[in-house]
Amino acid sequence: MIDTVSPCAKKSPALVLLLLCFLRPSANSFPIAASPSPVREIETARASTLPRVHRPIDDGESSDFWGKIRSEGEIVDHVTDAIFGDMHDDLDVEDDEHRRWVEVISAEPPLLIVHGFLERSYCDEIVDATIGPSSDTGAASSGGKHRLKRSTMGAEQEESGHRTSSTAWLHEDRCPLPLRTFATRAAALCGLPPRNMENLQVVRYEPGEEFRLHTDHLDRYAIPTTFNDFDCGGRLCTVLVYLNDSEPSTEVSEEADGGEMVAFTGGQTMFPEFLVAIQPKKGSALFFFNTLERPGSANYDMDMFLNVDRKLRHAGAPVLSGNKWVANRWIHPRNFGAGVRGLG
Repeated sequence: MIDTVSPCAKKSPALVLLLLCFLRPSANSFPIAASPSPVREIETARASTLPRVHRPIDDGESSDFWGKIRSEGEIVDHVTDAIFGDMHDDLDVEDDEHRRWVEVISAEPPLLIVHGFLERSYCDEIVDATIGPSSDTGAASSGGKHRLKRSTMGAEQEESGHRTSSTAWLHEDRCPLPLRTFATRAAALCGLPPRNMENLQVVRYEPGEEFRLHTDHLDRYAIPTTFNDFDCGGRLCTVLVYLNDSEPSTEVSEEADGGEMVAFTGGQTMFPEFLVAIQPKKGSALFFFNTLERPGSANYDMDMFLNVDRKLRHAGAPVLSGNKWVANRWIHPRNFGAGVRGLG
């Protein structure tokens, strides 16, 4: 087993070997780089001053923060302010389960973990809404899309052995407060409005299921269709939230405190370019850009062709025991048209 500290695994020769052996590219991905970037020690930091109260990004607004190369300290301060500005009383909590803080894996390109991004109770509500009864009005209005089905890949939404999980698209009418809270914080994190987001994708991985090496955006190398062909443009960035905890041991706990979902083993999120295997933690969010172009960068335009950033290839390792639950928000440069709303 990988010896982990925080949610990110130690960058050791054993981990490098595991990454090279496990991360088999899918048809929608690129080969693993022969010479990964040098190993960097991950330092964690927190804002030293009390942040201002967060104000949600409106539909007509955007932020150019990510358009420039930022230091790790700048990223921590910005994200702490944007996400936790209205929850500053919890920043000093010593209990790791409820602690809110920002962990920077890479400053450029941005790859970070926002711990405590979503309340643990909201995570439970999202899972319950996905697997709950489907005979109510909300289920009818969403056309049953909230029901779990075999996951698909690519612009053509085809089933593949590279992704063997089950997926549901959750609409706001099934779970209003958690989904609108998720959308508001995702907007504050990426600097783009909720209307640019896809509906929430909820994914369940059962034992043995995985998602091999892939990119979330598809550019000119994708045949026959690229995400750039969509009216909303390609997938600029990803906000992935873990909905339950993983256990580093080989045993699954019978039941978590407070009647929460049982933990699972395996299922780390692997980023080979940065030699990390992220241990899922309930309520924590992964954030990264999928494209080389970012709002605020030189010559950026919302109608431009978006090129995939190969450094952000990633994979979900096979689950060894229990069920792993995650939720994805993908954000586009233009209005996606799903009617996603934030708070207020």
